[in-house]
Amino acid sequence: MTYAETIAYLYKMQRHGIKPGLARMTSLLALFDQPQKAYKSVHIAGTNGKGSTAAMVAAVLEKAKYRVGLYTSPHLLDFSERIRINQAPISHKEIVKLTQRLREKLEQNSPRLAEKITFFEFTTGLAFLYFAEKAVDVAVIEVGLGGRFDATNLIQPLVSSITNIDIDHEKYLGTTISEVAQEKAGIIKKSVPLISTASQPEVISIIEEIARLKKAPIAKVGQVKQACTTTLSKKNTLTEPIKLHYTGLKNYIIELPLLGKHQIENMTTSLSIIESLQNQGLSISEDDIVEGFKNVRLEGRLEVIQKNPLILLDGAHNPAGARALGAFLEELDCGVQGKHWLISGMMDDKKISEMITPLLDWTDEFILTRPKTARAADPQKIEKTICSLVDQQQKQRPLITIKESVADAITHLKSQMKTQDLLVVTGSFYTVGEAKGALTGTPPSLIRG
Repeated sequence: MTYAETIAYLYKMQRHGIKPGLARMTSLLALFDQPQKAYKSVHIAGTNGKGSTAAMVAAVLEKAKYRVGLYTSPHLLDFSERIRINQAPISHKEIVKLTQRLREKLEQNSPRLAEKITFFEFTTGLAFLYFAEKAVDVAVIEVGLGGRFDATNLIQPLVSSITNIDIDHEKYLGTTISEVAQEKAGIIKKSVPLISTASQPEVISIIEEIARLKKAPIAKVGQVKQACTTTLSKKNTLTEPIKLHYTGLKNYIIELPLLGKHQIENMTTSLSIIESLQNQGLSISEDDIVEGFKNVRLEGRLEVIQKNPLILLDGAHNPAGARALGAFLEELDCGVQGKHWLISGMMDDKKISEMITPLLDWTDEFILTRPKTARAADPQKIEKTICSLVDQQQKQRPLITIKESVADAITHLKSQMKTQDLLVVTGSFYTVGEAKGALTGTPPSLIRG
């Protein structure tokens, strides 16, 4: 198969949808002699922040001279972004080779499984096999959806982590915060240390009870004494990176080249994970930690893709993510002198009103669009939600323009924006990926799940 044919084969698996459960994944890994057991691992769940936390942990471990696998989702431009070793994406050649191996093994040994396996299960198996064959020392694994029945939940990690918890994916995880917490806490393993930064009392109670039953020690999360976050000057120039004084097992002065106060919590979570790994014998020095954080790179999370005019990409795809983005943008108002533009394309199964509300006061003009996926919300539906919200608040309706594609939205704004303006692209990683492709001239690959 060519790479294009391989991507098409993977894409077809999305017809199976999302099917929570571990039976299919258990059978798949058994066919390959449990590749996930060939290396140490770290497992990270949560509603938001798990991808950022995973990237931070991986960066520190790499600086400590470990060979580090990193498995995250979704990707922005190319499927290979999901599976990395020491920040380098898996090659197209390896994707083709491993996909063919998994496909043949399934069809020869378990044709019924081959007909039922989901896209995420197959790609998780591919990642686990790749890390084993490339002999990584540690794999940092981000949960795809929930935790208890997620395809990644067959690893036996050195440490498990649960970042913040909020309502999302109600169809699969439940409609209450307690139901979501039960699913996320499903990654807690017997006697495996747990790091959690969940803050709601009912969530903490659920996590503590499950940890007690599984005799999983809950490690104390370090504290931040003092923090300074990045802001925007009057010339739309981003100032110094996040700096903070962390106190845990030791004290650290950390710099992180990422934007947004919400990254402080992710940083404390990742530092606590690192301290747990140190306690279990991994050799990680203070310099490794400090320099590792300086080298963290994250795409699609308040990513500066262009300056003058400034364009930020943020894949906020649920209410919690939108609130974090809104809080960051509010802090910039003192510096931004131009017009505030917002391109938004969301999924139809999201709480659109709760995702728009934190961004409503900041935005001067909305450009509403839809990414290339069947799950995308009709832009007119988003427009009606915006108008309803401002009418309820008895405010003047903002300017709204509808463009049928993300690329069209970008083209439209290129002729409209002035040097002092600020554009934010958000609503979904699908939207952000297509916007990045349009802005960089790199078309996204087919797989967006």
